[in-house]
Amino acid sequence: MYNNDRKRIQRVSRHFRLLFTALIFFIPALDFLYWAFFNHLPNGFIELPVAVATNQTLPYSSLALAFCVSLIPVSVAMFGMVTLTKLFKLYENAIVFAAENVKYVRRLGYILICWVIASAVFTTLISIVISFANPPGQRMMIAEFQISDLSTLLIGAIVILISWVMEEGRKLEDETAHTI
Repeated sequence: MYNNDRKRIQRVSRHFRLLFTALIFFIPALDFLYWAFFNHLPNGFIELPVAVATNQTLPYSSLALAFCVSLIPVSVAMFGMVTLTKLFKLYENAIVFAAENVKYVRRLGYILICWVIASAVFTTLISIVISFANPPGQRMMIAEFQISDLSTLLIGAIVILISWVMEEGRKLEDETAHTI
């Protein structure tokens, strides 16, 4: 029974590792395609903090700047995918309670907190970039903090706490293994 569960964990972990590895490449590629074809997408395709007028097309300089700004949350997401890839690689190799596991779980908690910060910075900067093409008096700067951001911060803190508990459990297990 134990061996079957372990093999199943290893198999599922391999699938997740492959998924997160693919996302490392797909996320920035999709982000680039989004901004490259932004003017040809249906209005409201993805909700932005500032609405673009129906008949307005953004200049290429604004689109390039918007892409650069979007790399802020994209880079955090990519770092999360790299971390998840490494964590699931450990699970795939049946390494469950090692110091590396704890390190990656803790890192995921901090990544969730960084995600909230990166999203707030992105929202503010993208509102400036998108509305900059508007005539004076119609340009906007928006900053927002949603309840989902608070939830993400809380989940990040809980993940960090879980990593702390994992580390203490790992130390106890290590002490027990070395006790004669």
